[in-house]
Amino acid sequence: MPNERGLQTRQKLMDATIELLATRSYRDIKVMDIAHVVGTSPATFYQYFPDIEGVVLEASRLLAEETNAALDGFEDGSWSSDGLPGATRLVDAVLDGWSGHLPVMRVLTAVAAERDPRFVKAYFAATRPVVRALTAAAQTTTPNGEGKELVHALVSGLTAAAGHENAGSVQGLTKRQRRRGLARLVHAAVTTADA
Repeated sequence: MPNERGLQTRQKLMDATIELLATRSYRDIKVMDIAHVVGTSPATFYQYFPDIEGVVLEASRLLAEETNAALDGFEDGSWSSDGLPGATRLVDAVLDGWSGHLPVMRVLTAVAAERDPRFVKAYFAATRPVVRALTAAAQTTTPNGEGKELVHALVSGLTAAAGHENAGSVQGLTKRQRRRGLARLVHAAVTTADA
């Protein structure tokens, strides 16, 4: 276990990696770049992480913890009985909870799609609270589990939307308008039985 100074160095390496991920493609970042930002050597980086993927996976653990905390009050599905306002609260909680982790979420989503088992596991850990909240709400209208495909589609939509959260206008829509559209989709999915 690293001492206090070691923990600070480790955190600086994580922060630098995430900072670089916010402005560059994941595959374009080198350990040398991270070490340069922190003012250390690549050898120091390797004392704390096996590779850049190791940093992203470690950061994804914090993302999963914060997502769990952000959605703690949504997991029983009762939010859906509030209609569109409940769906809006859920969408806001998800996207606000992910807002400090957008570079990590973007990499998790992309690399999990490539079927890297480490990233698939991390992606599912980060999205599991969202799945639970949506599943609990969908079970009231699709009790035989037919809502599973709706939940998957909604989670995919939310993770894709997270990638655009910091963009000003996307196709002429503001962040608020994009969130409102997602809330309408969530509301429709959990209040309409599978036909």
